[in-house]
Amino acid sequence: MCVTPYRPSIRPGQLLGRAGMEQLLKDCAPLPGQAASSAYLRPGEAQGFLESCGPEGRAWLEHLRGMNRAILRSDTGLAVLRSGSLALVILPPYPMPENLLSLSWDPSSLQVMLETEYTIGLVLLRLGRFSVAVYRGERLESSKTDARYVIGRHHAGGTSQKRFQRIREGQVRRLYDKACRVVQSQFDPFSEELDYILLGGDKFTLDGFLKECSYLERWRSKILGRRLNVRDPKRDTLEQAGGMLGDSRVYPLEW
Repeated sequence: MCVTPYRPSIRPGQLLGRAGMEQLLKDCAPLPGQAASSAYLRPGEAQGFLESCGPEGRAWLEHLRGMNRAILRSDTGLAVLRSGSLALVILPPYPMPENLLSLSWDPSSLQVMLETEYTIGLVLLRLGRFSVAVYRGERLESSKTDARYVIGRHHAGGTSQKRFQRIREGQVRRLYDKACRVVQSQFDPFSEELDYILLGGDKFTLDGFLKECSYLERWRSKILGRRLNVRDPKRDTLEQAGGMLGDSRVYPLEW
């Protein structure tokens, strides 16, 4: 069990930044004599790797299969650590680079990731407003925030509704075009450095944008699946968003 009262406050799916994660790892380190193990799993490779790692690997796989199936499908892989009867299942902020299993408490690979200053491109988008930024670690290097008017939804029927819908769709396309040009102007100066790209804002708007912005096709392999929960893409939110880039999602697990 954890050596401080911090353990009961871990909520399934809780997001923790770098400082919070380091404190959690410190609080939950095993006491002398407690059983422990650690595993680091590349995206999409958890099952095959753990099945090949003997009893401890298969035990981890059995526990992970009992959780939400989406956890095993994490596009950043997993970091999992066991201390006595408590295990931590962590979806790291960026993809794990290798598969490892250790019969000890070894948070070092996760700590290295959290301490690394990745260069991150960020696109925040909702209908009517967008922000595009580049960060080194949490430090904002470059950004652009802009807006383009998009009328709200129309609930009347008939010809009027169809005309209204055509106007609205045209406004959305122009918003996408404008945002895509800004993405290119912000990302191109860092094209040799960008490690990953994150998106935030409204899910349906972002899904449409990804289909329309051909520039982002070249970055498809670097766009992470997790989305930042940002309600209003504006200049004032970019500093706060920088602190969210390295968030990990944590699930407690009874062993």
